[in-house]
Amino acid sequence: MEFAATNAWKEAVLNRVIFTNISDAADSPAHDTVLYVGEQVVLDTLRRKYRNLPRKYVPLPNGLVAVQSTPSLSLGVFAKRAFKPGDVVVRERPFLIAAADICFDPSAGGKKVNPLIGNSVLGEILKLAERHFLPPNRDGFAALLTDYSLNPVHDLMKDMFRSLFRIGEEDLETSGVYKDYRLVSRVASRINHSCSPNVVCHFDEATFTFNAVVTREIQIGEEILTTYCPLELPRAERHRRLLPYNIDPCRCEACEMTDQEGPNQRRKMIYNFDIRKVIDLSPRKALKKLIGVRNAIEEENLQFLPVYPMVLQLMGSFWAKLGKSTLSEGLQKQADLYHSIHTSGPSR
Repeated sequence: MEFAATNAWKEAVLNRVIFTNISDAADSPAHDTVLYVGEQVVLDTLRRKYRNLPRKYVPLPNGLVAVQSTPSLSLGVFAKRAFKPGDVVVRERPFLIAAADICFDPSAGGKKVNPLIGNSVLGEILKLAERHFLPPNRDGFAALLTDYSLNPVHDLMKDMFRSLFRIGEEDLETSGVYKDYRLVSRVASRINHSCSPNVVCHFDEATFTFNAVVTREIQIGEEILTTYCPLELPRAERHRRLLPYNIDPCRCEACEMTDQEGPNQRRKMIYNFDIRKVIDLSPRKALKKLIGVRNAIEEENLQFLPVYPMVLQLMGSFWAKLGKSTLSEGLQKQADLYHSIHTSGPSR
C-alpha cells in the first residue's frame, strides 16, 4: 500500500472513532470509568446485548497484589498472599478499550492486518485519548506511559480480545466492523511475560472488567506472569517472537535452564498433540498418550494452555471405561475447574 493511501485510511479510521466515558452511573468514581474508543455501532451492539452496560461487578479485596520493581523489567505485579488455581488475582476496569479493527486494510480483502496503519492510528488515539479522560484517569494514564518500559497497548491484548471479546458478529459484519479490541489496563498493564505463566487473562464484556485468573499455585511474593508468545514453541523461536516487546532475550525461569533439550521435546509433544488421534484408541493406549502429554504440560508449568483441561477430561473418560470411577471423577472435577479458567473466566 502506498504511503498516501495509508494516510487516507488512517484519517478515515480516526474520523469514525468516538471517545465515550462509560461508567456504572453518573456519579461513579473515575477508577470505575472506562474510556471506550471505537465506532458507535460497536457500542450500540453492546448496549443491545447487555442492558445497563456496564453491569455491576464485585471488586476484589484490597492488598491481593502489589506493583513493585523487578530485577530486569522495570515494574511487575507480585502476590501478597498465596493463590490456588481458579483464584482471581486482578479484576479491574481498564483505563481504555480501543477497537483494533484499525489494523485491517479494506483494500486488501478487508481483514489483512496492516501494522503500519495499526501502529500509526493507535499512536494518534493515545494522544487524543488523554484529553477525554476524567481527571484522575488522565493522571494515572500519563503515569503509566512514563513509568512502564513497554508500550501499554500490547499486541498481546489484541490477540486476547480476538478470542475473548465477543460482540454480535452479524451486526458487525453488516457494518464492516470487526471484533478485535485492545485495552490499556491499570494494574494489569504491568503483568510481565513468562514462558511458564501462572495466570490467564479474560475480558468480561458485560461488566467491562479485565480479569487475571490463576492457572497454577502462586506463593506469597511470587510475580504474577502471563505470556506474550505461543508457549509450545522451542526457546529460540519464542525469543524471536518476543523481540517486538523489547524482550531480548527472555530471562524467565523456563528460558534460563541450561539444558533445553528436554523442555523443547516436551513442548514439541504438546504442540503436536492431536485429540482426534486419541479418541478411537483403546482405553489403555489412549491413557498412555494422554498421561505423557499431561505430564509434559505439568513439568513445563503450562497449565495456562487450553489443551490442559481437554487432556484431563479425556483421561477421566478413559479411566471410567476401565471402571476406575474415583480416579475418573477426580480428573473430571479438575478438568471442569480448568475449563472454567480457560473459557468463561472467574465465576461471579
